Amino acid sequence: MQKHCDLILSERGTLWLGDCESALDEEFLKSKGIRTVITVAGGLKLKLNGIVHHIIEILDSETANIQQYFKIANEWIERGFNIGGVLIHCMAGISRSAAIVISYVMEKRKMNYYQALSFVKSKRPQINPNKGFTNQLLAYSAKVSQPLLSKNSRTNHFEQNQDYYVSNYYAPINRKGSAGNLQQNMLFYKSITKSLSQSKNKNK
Repeated sequence: MQKHCDLILSERGTLWLGDCESALDEEFLKSKGIRTVITVAGGLKLKLNGIVHHIIEILDSETANIQQYFKIANEWIERGFNIGGVLIHCMAGISRSAAIVISYVMEKRKMNYYQALSFVKSKRPQINPNKGFTNQLLAYSAKVSQPLLSKNSRTNHFEQNQDYYVSNYYAPINRKGSAGNLQQNMLFYKSITKSLSQSKNKNK
């Protein structure tokens, strides 16, 4: 017999993934300290007393645009953790709500889609986002799974590897261009490494 609800995360707050019945079980919600419920389904009219209730009206269709809700749902989850646990559910807790939970795991843990899918599936084995949701999650993964380097981080990276850049003249060279392009690239990286060296000497 499948469980109606499963605990996915218990770090900053508890994040639960379940079906419609779990959202209607007031005793369960109270016992787990769940104060926020996110319904990811179309046509469900739930009455939840004493609960912050968010609704994403969407069908479990491969053509449905669920990606447009990833950001706002993740914000709802974060806000929900400030007051208690968060339950995300659809009808069966398999496709729509799973897609929302996977998007959150990808963004917060910087996982790619397959890592996040495997992680959530280890907590709730029956999850199975439809093909359209999967493609949208893959696209979203490319945006959020790898954090962008800040300006300082990029500078530090260059400082740590400047010997490589100097010795190899690493540059986006146009092989069909003239020798002058290569010379300009070499001078460009020499000037950068020279300024970095001067900056280091000043800080000593």
